[in-house]
Amino acid sequence: MGIARTALCLLGFVLFASIAGRFLMTEEYHERLVSLSKSSFEVMNDAGAVVIVSESNGTATPSFDSMDEFDTATVAVDTEAELYRNEPPLKDHAPEGYSMNNRVQTLRELKMCEASKGGPKGRALKCEKDPSCIECVPKKFLERAQSAIDAFKDETLRKERRKKIREWFPDTTTIILIATDRHFVKYLLNFVCTSKYRNFNVASKLLVVATDIETYNIAVSKNLKVAKPSFYNLTMPLQSAFLDTMVAVTAAAAEITQMGYNVCIQDADVTWFRNPLWLFAQPSLASVDLMFQLAPRWDAQGVANTGFILARATERTKTFLSSLLHISSLYYWARDDQVIWNSLLRHWTFSQLHWQTLPRRLKIAGANGGGRYMDLHTGNGFDGTARWIDNKTVIVHTVAGDSKVFTS
Repeated sequence: MGIARTALCLLGFVLFASIAGRFLMTEEYHERLVSLSKSSFEVMNDAGAVVIVSESNGTATPSFDSMDEFDTATVAVDTEAELYRNEPPLKDHAPEGYSMNNRVQTLRELKMCEASKGGPKGRALKCEKDPSCIECVPKKFLERAQSAIDAFKDETLRKERRKKIREWFPDTTTIILIATDRHFVKYLLNFVCTSKYRNFNVASKLLVVATDIETYNIAVSKNLKVAKPSFYNLTMPLQSAFLDTMVAVTAAAAEITQMGYNVCIQDADVTWFRNPLWLFAQPSLASVDLMFQLAPRWDAQGVANTGFILARATERTKTFLSSLLHISSLYYWARDDQVIWNSLLRHWTFSQLHWQTLPRRLKIAGANGGGRYMDLHTGNGFDGTARWIDNKTVIVHTVAGDSKVFTS
């Protein structure tokens, strides 16, 4: 009997505590949520049901019939509100652990040949004796890239370059960047001419990086804003006209974003049918660091086509581009800049970089943008790509070797 009496007492106490606890919890929830209502919520108790009303629009969430439902929902609302009520707006940053605490990384630190393992097999970076690739890269390539890196860091050259850039672009937030040599300067002039015909004022936003004096003189004669070859230590003879150009454009893009400008990086053989710079102003893309034309293949270690890039001047972009310059000797080794861009985009160090590709064929409605960011793989369109051009086309990139299309 004593045991039974004790058990009954304990059971009664538990029941009383449970009822009292639920009553106290109700009061606690009520008081805590009422304190939150000063800014965002109001709680009303109607016949035991709880309704949360938004002050902004006066709409109510569905009532909760049971305390269990209310417990779950209110904890979520309460916790979220307490966590974020007094937080300042999220600022552009490179989080801790990202790229060694926002520090530019070198070829030796990134260990690109080791990092490439497990990725696409085609044109993968391989160096069995050195995970950093350095032991496999010819010395002349390392020295050529180092020359551009040294120019990038040189304080005197930096002051001269940045003074010019600020004088040329005092009021713009975005710079169109094209690096070219004497073999491709005709495509640069085609871009300027066709853009003018379509009423795009590209000349006011265009910065040309010349890799030789002949190109520099031609660009100056057309009243274009042009960086001379010595700005990035481009000396004759060039190691490779195309690859020296790609190293130069990487250095210039890194510098321009460091100065706070967004940059549209494109090959000289790109033609605009519509103005693509509207993408920088799209709210839905505000958190995107880099946007690339699509490479619908897997033979360059990824799907980013470096012929057309929109780079937002975020801390992540700045770190990425500067690190890319520091491994640019791999451009010469791989005989392609796109392979290295894609390899670094896939590197775990830059996993917090937010990038995406632009539609190649998809038609998107829009007053000023959307549409297709196309590439023509044959100049005569035998592969069918030329037939895609219509009034939804934004840009055309003629990646057909020596057989190019003057789209006008």
